[in-house]
Amino acid sequence: MIFGIISFSSAASEITSAQQEIRNQMKDPESVNFKGIKQITNLQGEAAVCGEVNSKNSYGGYVGYKPFAYKSGKAVIDGSFNMPGDYEFFALSGCAGSDVEKVALATKQAKAGCQITWEQITDVVLFNKSPENAADNAITKVKLKNPNLEKSATENMKVQFISSINAMSADKALVNSVKNDPSTTQKVFMEQCIKNTSKSLSGM
Repeated sequence: MIFGIISFSSAASEITSAQQEIRNQMKDPESVNFKGIKQITNLQGEAAVCGEVNSKNSYGGYVGYKPFAYKSGKAVIDGSFNMPGDYEFFALSGCAGSDVEKVALATKQAKAGCQITWEQITDVVLFNKSPENAADNAITKVKLKNPNLEKSATENMKVQFISSINAMSADKALVNSVKNDPSTTQKVFMEQCIKNTSKSLSGM
């Protein structure tokens, strides 16, 4: 019973904080109306406050209700993505639904994985490191994000990394492109890698 009261109080406090943060972003804070506001737990086990907000613009007219997300002191309104990462924040919050969250989470993971893969390529092609050393460097970066990675998983990962870099090193067109124009090649590689990897991870 006590736990339930504490949980309800915590949710109510977060909702109040969300409403205040949203008001702070509006041109006319006094005109703000909310509906459907609630606290959810997203697929990652994180709490977020979701709802819809409507307020007056500079001309004194209401703009219509728009979904918003609030988490850890930050609020983002759907369609008002003013800062880099705002859309990712909104999507990962879970307030846009589980399908959108799955895609956003897969994209985030894909970005990290593809960046590590690219760095393995440059380690071998541009800096003449062995595939084994490139794999070790990649695993070190993975461990920074996942400190509790098991030894067996690390060993399997190293085998996969070495196999992957050997396959890419055998692609003469890719190797020449990396050597001659690494910036452009990186851009094309990352776009394709993120697209394909996120699609595979999300299953969507």
